[in-house]
Amino acid sequence: MKHKLKRACSLSAKEWFMLAEAWLTLTWVDFVVSFLPYRWWKSWLLTQPEAKTNQTASFEHLVWSVNAAANHHLRKPTCLRRSLTLKHMLQRQNISAILRIGIKRNGVEVDAHAWIEYNDFVLNDSTDIVASYSQFPILSTESLQGFQGL
Repeated sequence: MKHKLKRACSLSAKEWFMLAEAWLTLTWVDFVVSFLPYRWWKSWLLTQPEAKTNQTASFEHLVWSVNAAANHHLRKPTCLRRSLTLKHMLQRQNISAILRIGIKRNGVEVDAHAWIEYNDFVLNDSTDIVASYSQFPILSTESLQGFQGL
């Protein structure tokens, strides 16, 4: 507890703003995914065309802010909600990241997991964990044109 308080006191105004943005975005994503029809938010799963950016230093701070917001949220967010939150925050900075979804067998059950990648680099998870999942193909508008029901 003392460590957390010390860390909170050492945050800059920019970090507090980023943390607040992550918390509010996570709340919004959680509400939409939980209570609105899938057809209203299915486009969030798609990969957007690559945006030009020079920003790479803020990845670490954005990932930290989403994780900190998730750890202090009203409900424990799933990996999909965390990843969608990070993707939205990156898009607001013109950074086009990829939402990846994978599955793996766990005995008789099937586990699913979501994470964010940028230039083939996993941003919000461990590469060891991600490597244990079989990845679905990247979803894009073009890949879904034949699927009217989705």
